[in-house]
Amino acid sequence: MKTMMLMLVLAFSLLGGCGSGGDSAERVFADMSSNMREMSTILTSVTDEASAKAAVPRIDAVREKMRDCARRARAVRKPDALTEKRLDEATLAVQREVMPAIVAARQRLMAQPTLMAILAPALQGMENDL
Repeated sequence: MKTMMLMLVLAFSLLGGCGSGGDSAERVFADMSSNMREMSTILTSVTDEASAKAAVPRIDAVREKMRDCARRARAVRKPDALTEKRLDEATLAVQREVMPAIVAARQRLMAQPTLMAILAPALQGMENDL
């Protein structure tokens, strides 16, 4: 799912925002990584209409957490070069871990229009969450 990968990349590019607050780039990264893993688990768990219907509120909740991460990322002070490099490498590792499962789930679900009809409203506009 190219949209999910784009979202992850955008989220981490936001870590260079200005401001401070009590958050750190590392904390936002950890939370966004957790959200991506959770979304992967949710999509992978959808196998029938009942699980698709059960997934919708879970997707909505993860999307809200992603939007919260995006807000927090904008307020985080830009990390030093070493931290930024470490986070970039960690981002690639998370992508390698999560994206194959998300892509496989998406392909599987796209072949089942009944399930996609249930999930589509919850997934629509996800690229705007960040």
